[in-house]
Amino acid sequence: MELELLRQASIIIASLLGSYTDIKTGYIYDWITLPLIAIGLILNLIEGELIGIGLGLIVFVIGYALYYTGKLGGGDVKLYTGITLTLPFYANGIFILSVVILSALSAIVFLASYFMIKYFRKGINFKYNEEGIKKAILFLAIITIYFFVLTQSNIVSSAYILILGVPLLFGIVFVGFEKGIRKEFFLKKIKLSEMEEDEIIAFDFMDKKIETGFKGIFGEKEKKELEKKGIKEIFVYRNLPRFGAFIFIGVIIAIAFPEFGFFISNGGFV
Repeated sequence: MELELLRQASIIIASLLGSYTDIKTGYIYDWITLPLIAIGLILNLIEGELIGIGLGLIVFVIGYALYYTGKLGGGDVKLYTGITLTLPFYANGIFILSVVILSALSAIVFLASYFMIKYFRKGINFKYNEEGIKKAILFLAIITIYFFVLTQSNIVSSAYILILGVPLLFGIVFVGFEKGIRKEFFLKKIKLSEMEEDEIIAFDFMDKKIETGFKGIFGEKEKKELEKKGIKEIFVYRNLPRFGAFIFIGVIIAIAFPEFGFFISNGGFV
């Protein structure tokens, strides 16, 4: 019981600190995540929970792939890994699944609402977002059919469809106007000398094609390669939404309402 409380306290404190530093500076520092990872490893070794270490490794590999492609911050990956190692299982379910889903749902609702309001006030360019709107309509049709099939077959409860459906609607709206939002609020043109470590390049705005494979982040190595090609200015995405606060929200909800987190991560099966 004492170790269980230690596990919960550790991830709450780490995710709270990560949320604070992410909001303030845009970073979740190693002095927050590495001790959490160490605590998780030690507790799993003490209790002989090798499966917990395995889950942590899986989460890290998946997270690193998302980091490599520019979809998730390095600090977020380490925090998710630390959470997995420190509390692998909770309420008869895999804890990290509940955290990831709950943090993602809360982020979708908040960010879609916040940036759509800002974009509306600035003036939405529907023509510029035409491709995204078509994609959103397609997604809406697919999700509507999917939920209709689930409802008719009674595979999942209606409550699950409602809980998941509302955030998905927010997400669909965001997809429709994502291109315009990225351009208006995150796109920056900088000199190559101003490029920072782990910079996210806005490839769709570059005049010269840059071959990077799957890599979505740039460091000193890539910077030197661009210099050799004679590229002096680049478009990057900066001040992107910070996810640390949503990880903390996901942790709190998953711990405080374990039946809710398990219900969501289990697919709401009736």
